[in-house]
Amino acid sequence: MDPQEAFTYTYYLDAGNAPLQFFISVDSEPDRPNHYTFSLSMKAGHVERAICKPVSMRLSIDPRQLDFALFVFTPRTSLPAGCLFHLRVWLRTAGSDHRIFGDNDLWVGRDPDFRSIADASFAILRNATQDMVIYQAVVGRAHVSFIIRWRLIEVGVYGLSLDYEAGGAGRTLFENYQLRLDCEPQTISFVIYSIPVASMPPGASHRLRFWLRTPPASASPASSVASHPAESYVYQLLWKTDEFKVGACLDFATLGNKLTMAVRDPNSPQSEREMTSLATHDQIDTPQKYL
Repeated sequence: MDPQEAFTYTYYLDAGNAPLQFFISVDSEPDRPNHYTFSLSMKAGHVERAICKPVSMRLSIDPRQLDFALFVFTPRTSLPAGCLFHLRVWLRTAGSDHRIFGDNDLWVGRDPDFRSIADASFAILRNATQDMVIYQAVVGRAHVSFIIRWRLIEVGVYGLSLDYEAGGAGRTLFENYQLRLDCEPQTISFVIYSIPVASMPPGASHRLRFWLRTPPASASPASSVASHPAESYVYQLLWKTDEFKVGACLDFATLGNKLTMAVRDPNSPQSEREMTSLATHDQIDTPQKYL
């Protein structure tokens, strides 16, 4: 088997007034001659992350002499304005073009105006340690804590997780989101906000957005901006959901006559041992029937 080869192509562009770097990695596949895995990552500020899923292709040309067309365009208006892009990456080979990567939901920008988002409720930083950050928010009148944790994977690479907790209960929203940093995790901050969505009962459903904020890295060759204020930051949307279901004192009766509410058994909850004992007792007391 030939030694595994790996090549990285680097491209620069500005999007949303933020200088970005894109890295296209081309790795030969073990035991598959002439097959290569193409991977794409983006660096905004001091944070690099994977974009799109890797693609496998067969090449009969030199992997060290490839040419790519990498570009973004704005599909429509967005809030915050000027932050939503469509990303495309095409491989150009001997007069033929092959689209290998596409992302229609790339959110990135420099100092976006988050306050322009009507009805948005923003989380506030409450506590920070070396490997954990806690933000507090009000979502549908419920007091919610968002807990962000860093986990070191290897030098410069971290796994990020996000949990929420409200009223003594919670769950993990995402975990082990791998990021490559050329700064300390404490340099990074976050913007978390929710937007109410029409729902029954009212106040039960929300859009939730999780942005990452870093100081800008050094200027790229593609940067058209000569200088920025000292407090300028680069933002990128890391995770979102349009179905965050949390509320406080929800009035389920607003569902009207279509609602049939269950009634809890007065003997519940029961432990598994109690349930097993009860089932055994019922079997003993039930008379056997014979044909």
